[in-house]
Amino acid sequence: MRPPRPLELDDVPAGPSPGTLLCRTDDLPEHGGRELVFRDGSHQISLLVQRFHGQTYVYENRCPHAGTPLNLMGDRFLNIDGTDLICRTHGAQFHVETGYCHLGPCKGRYLRPVAVEERDGGIYSL
Repeated sequence: MRPPRPLELDDVPAGPSPGTLLCRTDDLPEHGGRELVFRDGSHQISLLVQRFHGQTYVYENRCPHAGTPLNLMGDRFLNIDGTDLICRTHGAQFHVETGYCHLGPCKGRYLRPVAVEERDGGIYSL
């Protein structure tokens, strides 16, 4: 299976418009994550932003197996070893850099990346 094309947030009913500041990189400690939720009426989209080895990765916060958010509570997305993203519902584990699931019920599938740009100390939607 090939990785999905990046999600353009303005294609989603609740998604912010291009150029919107999603978060400041200073708000993400090394190996720190953050859930971002955008709402518009009854529509909602949840994103996960993860800092890992000096890089920032942004994915739709939706497990390809069950459609549930990866985090159960708060902004914790990494497994106990701090090496992979983990779905707290069924334990699927994903490479942070690619979103590829290498362990669990959705093995071989990917998290959906989000089209963003990191500049001027922030993460912006494209």
